[in-house]
This record gives sequence, structure tokens and C-alpha cells, in this order.
Amino acid sequence: MTGLTAIAGSRITSHTWALVVLWFVSLNVLDLGLTLHLVNQGAVEMNPIMSALLEVGWRWAGLFKILTTAAVATGLWLGRRHLLVRRTGIAFVAFFALLITYQVFDVWAAG
Repeated sequence: MTGLTAIAGSRITSHTWALVVLWFVSLNVLDLGLTLHLVNQGAVEMNPIMSALLEVGWRWAGLFKILTTAAVATGLWLGRRHLLVRRTGIAFVAFFALLITYQVFDVWAAG
């Protein structure tokens, strides 16, 4: 196995898994920044929880994003020896990578 499949399906070092968790956190921070930028440009937040929090204020949305990201990252780290957790972590990273790609395209298309 190679690449992400190898990470998700075999024994991995703590160092390698720390990189996966770091990617997860980094992509979530980037998602928050891009979301705030796009919403300020007139885009609509599709996540109903974040949408409601953004209506109250960006600080509440940011706090929620930071706390949930920290909780999930902690769970990914603590559960790193379990195959289901590794596969879920890889799926999260892949999902956020695709989401960031979509958001970057939106920023680019908006000019």
C-alpha cells in the first residue's frame, strides 16, 4: 500500500499520525478563514450551525470552529491505534482538502 491508504490501513508511527492531525487542524483553520472571507463577500454559509453562529457574530463561529477542531483532533490523536479512527482521520483530511479547493475556486472566481 502507498500514500494515504498505507497510513489508514497499517501500523504507523506517532510522528506520521501527528502530521495527519496537523493537516486536519491546518485545513480547518484555513476553512474558517476562507469561510469568513467568502461570507464577507456575500456568500451564504451552507452549514446550518455555522450559519446561525455567524448571524450572532464571527467570534462565536470562530470559537465553535476552534473548539470542535480541537476536540476532533484530540480524539484522532488518542484513538490513533484504532483502524476506524485512522480511516476516519484520513477521510476528514480528504474532505477538508476538497472543501478548501472548492473555497479557493470560489475566491478566485469572485475576482
